[in-house]
Amino acid sequence: MPPRTSSTLVLATLVALAAACATRAAGGDGGAAAIVDAAIARAGGEGALSRARALTWEGDAVVHAGGRTIAIAGRWAVLPPDTAVVTTWPAAQGPAAARTMVVAAPRGWAVRGGAFTPLPATVLANERDAFALYDLLRLVPLRAPGVRLARVPDDSLGRRGVRAQRPGRPDAELWVDGSGRLARVRLAVADAQTGRPVPWDVALEGEVAAAGGGVRWPRTLRIAQGGAPYFELTVRALRVDAGLRDTLLLGPGAGSR
Repeated sequence: MPPRTSSTLVLATLVALAAACATRAAGGDGGAAAIVDAAIARAGGEGALSRARALTWEGDAVVHAGGRTIAIAGRWAVLPPDTAVVTTWPAAQGPAAARTMVVAAPRGWAVRGGAFTPLPATVLANERDAFALYDLLRLVPLRAPGVRLARVPDDSLGRRGVRAQRPGRPDAELWVDGSGRLARVRLAVADAQTGRPVPWDVALEGEVAAAGGGVRWPRTLRIAQGGAPYFELTVRALRVDAGLRDTLLLGPGAGSR
């Protein structure tokens, strides 16, 4: 290879400097942090989201499993990423047929009629990954130390994308629309049957305002698992709080403590 001329070296240096300046101007991450900041502002702001550690909502859902489509309703109380008390029932049968699932990592139970049944390890892993999704929807955990953000290509609708690498958690990709609203999340969760990672593509639509909390939350959440419909949730009413208090989180025998 012939030696570079001085003009070639000057040009290469200018190109490198321009790239470095662009990277610094974007915050060193291609602008990913600015996208997250915009999404946080759109969802109610850092203060409101930080205070909203626990989320409780009444809602309706559709579950696609085993070739069946099942309509359910219930109450979800979640302290993401690893704590939840969820009571649901088949919509056709009503609350008399309610079942409760409790996740208090590293433990979890199915509860009915006061009887606690430990969740199988694969089911517990699946539920923990599922409830960790709501930590991503809170957005402020993406500013935590150790989280690395990077730009990913815009999706087919032109929404701006970010990859989040979080200590101890699978990577996730998030896309926001032109208003800054979080509109899509893609991540992997442990399969409830096999424990192996399966891809989730989560579409987020609409907004519901939290009672007294200043938080704007997705009204509708649609999950495709492996490209097929898996779970659809519509939130009717949302409340936020600094914590989650439920004696069921104490496990078997909680009522006598």
